[in-house]
Amino acid sequence: MHYKELETMFADDFSSPVFPLLADYYLKDNQLNRALKVCKIGLANNPGNLYGEFILSQIFLQDKKFLEAEKKLKKIVNNSINIQALILLVDVLVKLNRSQATIQKYILILDKHIPNHKKVKLYKKEYLNGEHKIVAKVSKKSINKPALNIVISNKLATKTMFDLLLKQKKYYHALEVLNIMEPNKKNSQFIKKNKPELLNKIKKGMNNHVIY
Repeated sequence: MHYKELETMFADDFSSPVFPLLADYYLKDNQLNRALKVCKIGLANNPGNLYGEFILSQIFLQDKKFLEAEKKLKKIVNNSINIQALILLVDVLVKLNRSQATIQKYILILDKHIPNHKKVKLYKKEYLNGEHKIVAKVSKKSINKPALNIVISNKLATKTMFDLLLKQKKYYHALEVLNIMEPNKKNSQFIKKNKPELLNKIKKGMNNHVIY
């Protein structure tokens, strides 16, 4: 799917869950103003879209608005287990010189999920000193929850959308598209061909402590 198609879909429906994909395109193309505008309009019409919140946090980081990024990243990690957001949040907390207790809290969450990650090891050495004095509270319902929740409507559950999400390595979202398509018998061959490979990619990602 070309970004022009995303622009058309977004223009037709500001609440469309494709808005983070469009904003991400603008962000990577260094069009910060456009990315910011799409995110703000999208979130105003589709509040609670954590994928959109995550893209917005990245826009704030690139624009060096660390306080705004901190707020968004906290919202994301408090509602999902998103490893990338957690690492970015710790970076921001350190940059903003937050308390040791606050920084330790999120390092411990990272340690729970990716203890052997190079950056997590460095943070543990710097802030934990080998002693887990603080207990990180992690909501049970958030465990094993896909990192960035995006609601795929039946209208958007197409082969084209699947290919786009797969290309961007958004595997959980691609799986959601397949699940919506599956009841329709005309999609059976497409599902049969793509679902096993997709599940394998998700499994490999979990083994490598990557959450998509």
